[in-house]
Amino acid sequence: MQYPITITPNEILSILERLHPDSLLLVRDETGLDEETKKALWRKVAFSYDPPRRLATVEYLLLIMHEACEHGRAAYLTKVFFPWVGIKRRLHDQVMRIIDDIVRTNEIEAYSTDDAAHIATKVYRPLVSDVFDPYMTLLVATYAFIEGSFVDIETSNLGAQERSKAEMVQSRIRQSGGPANLLEGYDPIVRNALSHTGSEGVLYEPGSILFRNIKRGLAPIVESRRWSHDDLHSHVIALIELVMSIDAAVEIYGIDSVDLASGRDVTDQFVYHVLKREERLALGASLGDKLKDLQTIETIPQAERLDLLGKILFLQCAERDIPCTSVAFNTEDKTCFVTVPIDAKPVSDEEIRSSVMPLIRYLIIARAVFGELFDRFVVNGQVAGVNAIKVALPAGPLDEYAAEQAGLVDLLGDAQIWLNETPISFILDFDALAAAEDRTLGPRLPRRGRPISN
Repeated sequence: MQYPITITPNEILSILERLHPDSLLLVRDETGLDEETKKALWRKVAFSYDPPRRLATVEYLLLIMHEACEHGRAAYLTKVFFPWVGIKRRLHDQVMRIIDDIVRTNEIEAYSTDDAAHIATKVYRPLVSDVFDPYMTLLVATYAFIEGSFVDIETSNLGAQERSKAEMVQSRIRQSGGPANLLEGYDPIVRNALSHTGSEGVLYEPGSILFRNIKRGLAPIVESRRWSHDDLHSHVIALIELVMSIDAAVEIYGIDSVDLASGRDVTDQFVYHVLKREERLALGASLGDKLKDLQTIETIPQAERLDLLGKILFLQCAERDIPCTSVAFNTEDKTCFVTVPIDAKPVSDEEIRSSVMPLIRYLIIARAVFGELFDRFVVNGQVAGVNAIKVALPAGPLDEYAAEQAGLVDLLGDAQIWLNETPISFILDFDALAAAEDRTLGPRLPRRGRPISN
């Protein structure tokens, strides 16, 4: 592994042609992007320290992701691809810190001990532990999906250390093909030495760095690796090249595949995992504006408007595969009533909680559909047509939920609840809930008073 690489002009032109976004599509004939956007994407895909490596890596990644799709496109998108994109989004702040530390190398004397120490500890180590590791999750999850052993994205992400992930990927490449140098930038001996430096783990010497992975004990076992400064630089570049290649392949695959998988679940997972908070809110506002036009149009009598909006409510419930029996209105009190079937009347506290949370979702949908026509929303859960449980919420908390300023549990605390027409209340231990959420992996859900960054 040596940079810069030697490559002829004809080879560059051939690689650039093969890295054109339209050339990388395996399903669609073209990206459907306008020319300026397509050129920007081409530059992103083709900009590389090592164009031959970029081409080989991107083509390999696209092939295994499309192979996974042969085992169920919608399932791969919703269980692997979209959740991994969500993981990638949550890495943004750490990636920006690494980039800042790369920029700081300009302030340090090149090839000095300080330069080597900065690159090793502030760039290479976090590149491996904080970026390479979760990026390997996409490959591990994709191979597991192909082989039928996939559990969920959290298991693929946190079920093994990055060394085990790398060994698994290398094993599959040997078995099924792929770039032999894919993980060339990763060295577990160096990574472990940098993670447990102590007094003997890393020695910065003139012109080179000695890394020691020490298995402690009465007779310590030492694995060593000596890198020149150029070796360190080359390994950093190879890791950055791998990360950029995965980013490029993910973008091309997304363009090629996302619009081919229809269904509410795919759309919801895309919005939840892929879009940033401001993008989700903008999408919600756009949809809300279209409904608002119908809610406020003066040329249609209110009764007809409510009838049309009621049909939209039924359609929204059907898309989510949740049954809805009827919808009614008290325009004088500005209250909307939704009636839905439930399987059984809840009795225990746990059964009541388990019944209330899904019922609140009907109120969230009703607020989105009817907007400011009503100030209060009530859902009545019936068993065989007989009232069993009723939940009511004012518009305010529902709007907070829509703006991702409150979560379902906050709405549970705000709700009025009747069981057999008798009012009941919950005492929620928010401290215990917060402690449980701190132990829960994956994206953070909105909660009142807790900002959600993305």
